[in-house]
Amino acid sequence: MGILKDVSSRRANKLTILSLRNINNSNKKYPIADGSFIQDDMVEKWNDSKWQSEFNYLKEVNMHYVIMNTSITEDDLTKTIYPTEIPGGQMEYPGVDIVDMCLRNAEKTGMKIFLGINFNKDWWKKGPRNPEWLYAQMERGNLIADELYTKYYSKYPNAFHGWYWIYEVDNLNFKTKDDFYVLGKAIDINLKHLKEKNHRLPLLLSPFMNSIYGTAEEYAKNWAYLFQHTDLGKGDIFCPQDSVGGGGLKIDEVDYWFAELRKAVDTKPGLLFWANTENFNHLNWSSAPLNRFIRQMEIEKPYVDNIITFAYCHYYSPNNINKGFHETYLKYVKSGRLENRKPTPPKKVKVKEEGENKFLISWHPARDNIGIYGYEVYRNKKLIFTTNVERIFGGKKEGLLMSYLDKVPLKDKFKELNYEVRAIDFAGNISKPKKAKVSEK
Repeated sequence: MGILKDVSSRRANKLTILSLRNINNSNKKYPIADGSFIQDDMVEKWNDSKWQSEFNYLKEVNMHYVIMNTSITEDDLTKTIYPTEIPGGQMEYPGVDIVDMCLRNAEKTGMKIFLGINFNKDWWKKGPRNPEWLYAQMERGNLIADELYTKYYSKYPNAFHGWYWIYEVDNLNFKTKDDFYVLGKAIDINLKHLKEKNHRLPLLLSPFMNSIYGTAEEYAKNWAYLFQHTDLGKGDIFCPQDSVGGGGLKIDEVDYWFAELRKAVDTKPGLLFWANTENFNHLNWSSAPLNRFIRQMEIEKPYVDNIITFAYCHYYSPNNINKGFHETYLKYVKSGRLENRKPTPPKKVKVKEEGENKFLISWHPARDNIGIYGYEVYRNKKLIFTTNVERIFGGKKEGLLMSYLDKVPLKDKFKELNYEVRAIDFAGNISKPKKAKVSEK
């Protein structure tokens, strides 16, 4: 009984600390992100030093939370990133306990970790259309949660902070009250089990939305129905992806959607509303310039209790991309102001004909007080090419290019081609153009 009492006391303290942090963040005059997702395939070969480096970068920009999944099921096989004994379980990286390494270093550095319960790859095919299949996945998730809690909670009580319900809900596959009834029943299979086993910690879920498939009012109404029919409650976190990076919402639609979702969250006392602000561009999986990311947070801040991101660790951390992002964002975190000094224009822009209607545009590097993130090439005022510094994990490996071969469609007759090259820094400041032109022979 003494152990159970101590666990309950720690859990209560966790929820209190979480609430206090939300209050403090909401009082800031400008928004900052409080945590990041991280994916196991990026950290597979990390050692303690690398983990501590990552957590220290996050702490430097005032983050406290990291969210990571722990297992994926395909057919009857569940691959985990920790040693497992569940039926049908197998380690994804034999001999490497990523969960222990993450929690161990989080405990040392003061970070808080949400661990994903489980994910089945058939989710996108079956979702609410096969309730019995979905409920069976929740039971598999309960086995994972029990194993994680038993292995790691008492060992790392300060770092093991909460659960991540990894299944991503959207407003295409989940459109009706019946869909949300099935979804709510599935979530409760996990919640009720965790409560019965005394493994209940804050649960975070992170759905997304697309304005093509419905309205914010419809989506919010469905979520309000789910909140009223589940055990989600005090300290749990509804954390929708803002869907800007993924292309589901345009940035000027975010205010409308978050305003409606705030109303839904307010129907459930104690439920927290966080934003998952996306800092990438799905068109080429590049990092978003910081002015876009900060603008997203500025829009979301009035509605939410806290902000996390997918994913600082992947798109802004010096462990995975040029340190210019981190240095620029750090200055913003400290001052509330994003630097606005424009880079110099690229130098020596030249155009060389390489064949019929083929033109090689080349240039020399621009200069910036922190660094250059990328270049844009325009033909007759139309953007035709972008190049950016690449991520180490997840990037294209080609790096920042200084040339582009433009293949002008033969159907496009021209008397003159006017090319412009502009430089962009990590904040998103754009240089004046450097020009070159080609006249018809």
